Amino acid sequence: MGVSRRGRVGVLALGVGAAVAAASVASATSGVGPFAGVRSWVVYYAAEPAAAQELARFDVVVLDPHGHPPLPAIKKHGSLVLMYASLGEVNTAHPEYADIAGEPWVLAANPNWPDARRLDVRAAGYQRWLLDRVVPGALAGPVNGLFLDTADTALELERSDPARYGGAAAALEHVLVELKRRNPRAVVLLNGGLPIAERLPGVVDAVALESIWTDYDFKARAYRVRATADAEARAARLAPVTALGLPVFTLDYADGREVGRVADLIRLARGRGFVPYVSTIGLDQVSTDTLTP
Repeated sequence: MGVSRRGRVGVLALGVGAAVAAASVASATSGVGPFAGVRSWVVYYAAEPAAAQELARFDVVVLDPHGHPPLPAIKKHGSLVLMYASLGEVNTAHPEYADIAGEPWVLAANPNWPDARRLDVRAAGYQRWLLDRVVPGALAGPVNGLFLDTADTALELERSDPARYGGAAAALEHVLVELKRRNPRAVVLLNGGLPIAERLPGVVDAVALESIWTDYDFKARAYRVRATADAEARAARLAPVTALGLPVFTLDYADGREVGRVADLIRLARGRGFVPYVSTIGLDQVSTDTLTP
């Protein structure tokens, strides 16, 4: 679904990803890592200063690097703070969009997101832009790491048109390996991109998956519950990464007034050992339902 992409934003040496992953499987499966003991998380893409008090109650906080509440207030109880960065798309509202709009690696709009332009992750220019500008900007200040979105866009481009976009998945893997090499202390939470997470457990510290049990109809502006079989199939996709010991964070959407539905979504996620967050589609308010046992 990729709701968290809203308004955010030469090929590296082959074989590095496999080497890093092989060397790190032991630590990835040990249950010890930056997310050890984490029970709650929040995704908040607004900048209301008063929200800091509620955000500080969560173990993990995902924010927009271009606008957020004061970080010292959010981190006062030790929360891990991750900044949003988009891997496979750039929004036309991104502060740097005007600088790259004419680049050949900026592709057509995502048909489901008219304001989002897909990116060719194989291009050297894209890699320089992401690694030299986007990532350092997101990591500036007292933050702990990155929430990386839209990896699935690159995978889908290759899947749907392999003749034109062949190698996109491999290129994105190499980008992530280089990102971690340059920023070894940065925590990496990958939203989607599960095949990549399976191959890079030493680079990716945890995975997130949106809309497992819910969906949102943008035309009707209505929240929907997925059919049971569909939801089970989406949840089952996470089995390979959980087998590697990677923590799983879920993000589902519901009307906050539907208290019973929200409670059911939290129960379903926790029943599988996932760390849930349930919010409204705008992700511009703090939903505290998951802070209760």
